[in-house]
Amino acid sequence: MVLQLIIASLAMGIVYGLVAMGFVLIWRAVGVVNFAQGDLLMAGAYVAFTLTELEGLPMPVALVACAAIMALVGVVFHFLTYWPLRKSWDMTVIISTIGASIALKEIATLVWGPAPLSVEPIIPGIARFASVSIEWQFLVTIVIAAALMGMIFYLLEKTYIGNILQATAQDQYAAELIGIPVVVATSMTFAISALITGIGGMLISPIFFVSTTMGGSPGLKAFAAVIIGGFGSVPGAIIGGIVVGVIDTFSGAYISSTYRDAIVFLCLILALLVRPQGIFGEKISDKV
Repeated sequence: MVLQLIIASLAMGIVYGLVAMGFVLIWRAVGVVNFAQGDLLMAGAYVAFTLTELEGLPMPVALVACAAIMALVGVVFHFLTYWPLRKSWDMTVIISTIGASIALKEIATLVWGPAPLSVEPIIPGIARFASVSIEWQFLVTIVIAAALMGMIFYLLEKTYIGNILQATAQDQYAAELIGIPVVVATSMTFAISALITGIGGMLISPIFFVSTTMGGSPGLKAFAAVIIGGFGSVPGAIIGGIVVGVIDTFSGAYISSTYRDAIVFLCLILALLVRPQGIFGEKISDKV
């Protein structure tokens, strides 16, 4: 049972890590928290349902199509919630993301209806190793999410595009002065953020029913993962997501499934008391 819980916690934790990476990318790019991040996960799950259950696409094709669609959603999200308000107060942009969160839920209800929907697993059935039985979907989730994280990390740290995105995130005015198209860089960041979050929704759609409220809890837990890992740190988002996934799964199994969310946020409070800057965060001193 312990091994089963470890695999399940890694699968959920790595999905929380994907959503947390989405939070971090937008924070680093424009300096605001996107409170619609969990609803982008929900959108990815609905896109997965449409591609696999309604259109009948093979899973590899559906995975690529879902990534492309969610990247486009991210670009549209950028031009609706951030770009027109980029010279306003940060709070204005944050409120616009909250409005986008509500709009995404209402659009999903209008298009797919209020009833929960189910998606077939990428690989149906159960994998058996000796006396241990594990759903294939958990293993597939770990492999695909880890590969996606690796590709995004390589893109950001080792490529010219990644250098452009990071330069824009550090100083948009200086980036404009050296000829970087800021609108392209920020929209690309939003696209990557929506892409990885939407793929996370696709991966967990066979595990849970697809509904308009499914992004709420993962979004909050991913936000907790960002804080535990260190706000602004991509590795911290990944490690924080895994930590939250382990706490969430094991507390639900051994303590209380009813209060598992409360236990996660209690651990968040304890982490803030011990290391408020997060695992990978740097301590910043105020000038006197």
